Amino acid sequence: MFLTADELYELTGLRQAAAQIRWLQRNGVEHYVRADGKVRVRHAAFGEQNTAKSSIVEPDFEALSH
Repeated sequence: MFLTADELYELTGLRQAAAQIRWLQRNGVEHYVRADGKVRVRHAAFGEQNTAKSSIVEPDFEALSH
C-alpha cells in the first residue's frame, strides 16, 4: 500500500524525513506524515494498481458474428 523506506529513498535520494517532505512537495507527490514523523507515500500516487484480477467481465462480441 505504501512505499517502503528503501523505495522512498530510491525515489527522493534522501534519508531524512524533513528533506524527503521538501522533495515530495516540490515535485507534487501526495504524501502523508505520520504522528512519529515518518513519511508515507501510497503506491497509488504513481498510478500503480492492485495486482488482483478485476471482477469486470467483458462481453463475448464473437457471439454476435454468428
